[in-house]
Amino acid sequence: MASMGFQVKLSGEWTNYSPEEDKILKRAYLAGFPNASYDLRGQSYEVNFGTMKQKNKISKKEREIRPPHKWKAPAAPVISKPGKTFCITVPPGAPGTTIQVPNPSDKKTFIAVNVPATAKVGQAMLVPIPDGPPAELPAAQIQGAYEPVEHKDEKEKKKWSTGAKVAAVTGGAVVVGGLAVGGAVLGEHIAEEGWDATMADLGDVATTAGEGIADGAEAAVDWAGDAAETAGDFIMDLF
Repeated sequence: MASMGFQVKLSGEWTNYSPEEDKILKRAYLAGFPNASYDLRGQSYEVNFGTMKQKNKISKKEREIRPPHKWKAPAAPVISKPGKTFCITVPPGAPGTTIQVPNPSDKKTFIAVNVPATAKVGQAMLVPIPDGPPAELPAAQIQGAYEPVEHKDEKEKKKWSTGAKVAAVTGGAVVVGGLAVGGAVLGEHIAEEGWDATMADLGDVATTAGEGIADGAEAAVDWAGDAAETAGDFIMDLF
């Protein structure tokens, strides 16, 4: 049976990754860089999508991996520079505007992100973590006017509850690097039935700085409690 997720070869048998690690690998693969590294469960891993090998950087052990059935990487990276990244779900009202989201590397700081005008609400968006200390954001870098959507429907309110603290940005706001980074929607190079639903599952709903990064959409409420301790696990270094 064709796998819908990443698999690793263990003792000669293809085995599914945990949902958590599968999500990380899918994000990294769809970012279009040949290599990615991340930390999870107290281990450090490096993945080479050219050779389809995963290496444990602590034990030095390598294993074969394979992507989901029919998946392909984009022809080129979706962001311009290699480096640390994380992923959020595009919130309502955000396409074509600049938003600020918590920095998973330092929850006391925020990152300004230009959301593509072509992005759809609920899509997974890759966000590069800029270099440099927090500094004032020039007003010229701000796009549109983001206004958080107030949900009336209880189901929608619960779904986006932990994402409600994503904020608009004004000129002079103090953000990491003093600039707005460009977000990139994952999976735009593939058009398949059901693809949008798959991609929505890869995004995280951005929360308050104290909560860090919470797991997206339906699971957000359940996972928010330990998000502060695990947010760093979802930072990917792409190169």
